[in-house]
Amino acid sequence: MYCPKCLNNTLAINSRGVVHLMINGKKMDSGRFLFNFGEMTNNELIEAFTEKIESFFKWYSNFQNQDPIALVELYTSDLSCEDGCPIPIEHYVSVIDLLIKKETLDKILNSAAEKYSMTIELNHEKN
Repeated sequence: MYCPKCLNNTLAINSRGVVHLMINGKKMDSGRFLFNFGEMTNNELIEAFTEKIESFFKWYSNFQNQDPIALVELYTSDLSCEDGCPIPIEHYVSVIDLLIKKETLDKILNSAAEKYSMTIELNHEKN
């Protein structure tokens, strides 16, 4: 990834941090999960993410006017540049296909949508 300061391909996700979950522009107060590559396996990361998706769908299923799920955003600002550039806190990067594969994301979303009787109409070009 490219650093927003030096514009070199030296930006990387930190070994631990927070991933934020936003669906259709809506975000729960508890809509984020921690990751720590030193202590978590990939399966544990997927499990933590699945729990957050389940929690969101349960919360969203109580809305009276539900729009179909069209946009899912997973992003983090826990980044560092190999050259030591200070990364602005407002600089976010999508972790889809970096931490969680899009195919895995689709499976989790479809499973939760079926469980909570919701509709998914993702536009993959935006995700």
